[in-house]
Amino acid sequence: MSDAVNSVVIHYPKPEKIQEFRDLVLRVKNTFKHFPGNPYHHAFEVGTGEDVEIVIFEKHKDQESLDRIHQSSDFKEITELAGQLIRQPPRLIQGAPLPGFEGNSKTAAAAFLVDSQWV
Repeated sequence: MSDAVNSVVIHYPKPEKIQEFRDLVLRVKNTFKHFPGNPYHHAFEVGTGEDVEIVIFEKHKDQESLDRIHQSSDFKEITELAGQLIRQPPRLIQGAPLPGFEGNSKTAAAAFLVDSQWV
């Protein structure tokens, strides 16, 4: 089995803070895209109005790569800012890829079941 760590984080921004949260997600991408072992980011928005969710998918080389990000001052600052923009704590799902799905992150495609709908 691969050492890779896949993370899906579902964020619940406050309705009046959605654009600020989108901007913060872009900042996360730009801040961490060059960290060693952090080769892939993807984000998309689900829902409308009061019920918007922002879903982020990341693939990290291994747990050590993910830990380096979590220990960085940038991550701590961004986490503090995010706390002011969300209406409830995010939902985090992590795991290793299934055998046969390790693949090249540049050609990765992902589908998620959110609230019983494929996105």
